[in-house]
Amino acid sequence: MVRLLATILIICCLAAQLCAQSSKDQPSKEQTANHEASKDTGSVGQTTASPSANTQFPLEAFQEFSAVMIGSVMPGDEQERRIYRSGKLIRVPGPEGRNFIITNLNTDESYGVAATGCMHDRHAHMLSLPFSYVGFDPTVQSVAAGQETVDGHSCKIVDVTLSSKKFMKPTKLRLWEADDLQGFPIKVQFLRGFGHDPVIRYKDVFLGPQDPTLFIYPNSCDDSPGNNKSLSKASPGTKKPPAKPSGTPQN
Repeated sequence: MVRLLATILIICCLAAQLCAQSSKDQPSKEQTANHEASKDTGSVGQTTASPSANTQFPLEAFQEFSAVMIGSVMPGDEQERRIYRSGKLIRVPGPEGRNFIITNLNTDESYGVAATGCMHDRHAHMLSLPFSYVGFDPTVQSVAAGQETVDGHSCKIVDVTLSSKKFMKPTKLRLWEADDLQGFPIKVQFLRGFGHDPVIRYKDVFLGPQDPTLFIYPNSCDDSPGNNKSLSKASPGTKKPPAKPSGTPQN
């Protein structure tokens, strides 16, 4: 249970930190990152298409699927993991393939399940990204960025910008949408504009209903210490009452 607790706390908190990006603008580094991403795509090139506003996060089109996920938002991660989605729930494996963790994509809550019990955390699990961005109720803009063949799949490349009151600045993604998989993104790049731009790939994608027993977790789970800690902190918008002027009678 201790190992499960550590996994939930560390990895879920990492996901929360990645979503709360710095609000400081870095235009020169962002331009450099986008230029490098364009070079990697080969056939992308320049585009003059205007962004189009969408009402739905594009990954919400895939409500039922399983796939092998290669990599994550963590630098240098090339590990392969089998993930599953059914409706609002996404299931990812625990460390070394032991246990499993379910994230509710609507509420951004996670449940770590082991033979010894269950633990609840108020953050989306890191491995649920980028699908868990839907929990931030983002405004979506997209622009076509070219065509490329990836792992034998002919793909449309789309640059997506997500804006939300819960983000300190917009989040940018580049999606490689496979024509033969109904547009499922077999490659996703996080265009952070500074430092490392993580890439996640998906293979062995199966689109269709999943086994509902894969998404069962206990009704009652222990709260992680991170939940209690967050409750003890004052909210960011809380202000102290103004001090009374000297000489004001005290009640």
